[in-house]
Amino acid sequence: MNLDFRQAVSGDAEWLFDTYTRTMRGFVTSTYGWDEDLQQAGFAKSLRQGSCQIVAREGNRCGFVHWEVEPDLVWLRMLCIVPEMQLKSIGSEALAKVMSLSSHLQKPLYLNVFVCNSVAYTWYRRIGFVEIENDGKVSTLVLGPSSLPAFTLTE
Repeated sequence: MNLDFRQAVSGDAEWLFDTYTRTMRGFVTSTYGWDEDLQQAGFAKSLRQGSCQIVAREGNRCGFVHWEVEPDLVWLRMLCIVPEMQLKSIGSEALAKVMSLSSHLQKPLYLNVFVCNSVAYTWYRRIGFVEIENDGKVSTLVLGPSSLPAFTLTE
């Protein structure tokens, strides 16, 4: 698959939030309720941290991936693929990019997923992520030990 990744810029802000809204609103609403102003402020703040890349196929933006490298780990903050482009392996390729970064940096990869998003939860588990915390609303997953390089386990 020919996907292109490029760093998000300020001109992408409206499209990024629209994509986030289209993909996540139902899960956020069912978990916490949706407050538009709060969501916009939180989203803008989140994007100022870490790296956010637009995922494009054949010149068309089809999603984004946002991660943050911390001293001891890598956080996958968001992976949003526009609804009409889902189930086409775009998310898998975007996730592979972050998994490769995590492996290269020799740091475990963490993410949060809404418990009500059973499709994403099942997908992450199938790839090798292991649940380490679940408050009934959000599950925290880490890339499982068998998926991490051996040298990471002995540190």
